[in-house]
Amino acid sequence: MAKDINKATAAEREGMIFIPDISGFTKFVHDTDIKLGKEITAELLSIILQANMLHLKVSEIEGDAILFYRYGTLPTLKDLIDQYERMLIAFKRKLIEINGQRHLQALELSLKLIVHFGPIAEYKLYGFKKLYGEAIIEAHRLLKNSIASHNYILVTNDFFDKVGNREADEMILPEWIRKEKAQPFTYFLYDTEILKLNVLQRNNL
Repeated sequence: MAKDINKATAAEREGMIFIPDISGFTKFVHDTDIKLGKEITAELLSIILQANMLHLKVSEIEGDAILFYRYGTLPTLKDLIDQYERMLIAFKRKLIEINGQRHLQALELSLKLIVHFGPIAEYKLYGFKKLYGEAIIEAHRLLKNSIASHNYILVTNDFFDKVGNREADEMILPEWIRKEKAQPFTYFLYDTEILKLNVLQRNNL
C-alpha cells in the first residue's frame, strides 16, 4: 500500500479543477420518477460534456456534477466566463427542449461552476483514472457554500494567484454578471433573466 501511495505522490502535478454542478438536483430526484429522472440527467450531463470548448479532461461524472481537470496553460477569466456561458446556454436550451418534448412542468434546475487550482495526483483503479489530493477535496467542499444563487462561477484565490488578479480587477463585465469577493474566493453572480434577454433570445430562445 505504501508503495502505491508513493507512486501517486510522485505523479502529483499542479492543475485546474473545473466542476459544473446542477443546482436543484436533490429536489429533482425526489420529485421525479427514477426512470425519467435518469434519462433527463443523462441528457443534461451530455449537453455539458458537448459544450466543453476548453478541451478539459474528464475524471468522472458525479451524479449531478462533472469533475473536469486540466494541466498546462490555464485559461483566462474571459475563457472561463465564455466556457461557463456556453455550458449554461446549452443547458437552458436543453431544459426548454425537454420540457416541450415531455410536456413537463418547468424543471427548476440550473448550473453553477467551481474553479480551483492546486496539486493533483492521479491513480488507476480497475482501469479507471481517479484524481486524489487536498485540492480535489477543497473544490468539492466549495460546492456547499452560502452563495444565495444557483447561477454563478466561483473562482478560488489559488487560481487567481496562479494566473494573476489583474484581469479580474480590470475586466468590464456584461450587465448580467455581478462580481463579489469573499474568502477564499471570488464569485460571479448571473442574472439569468437579463442573460436570456440579451443572449438567449438572440439565438431564437
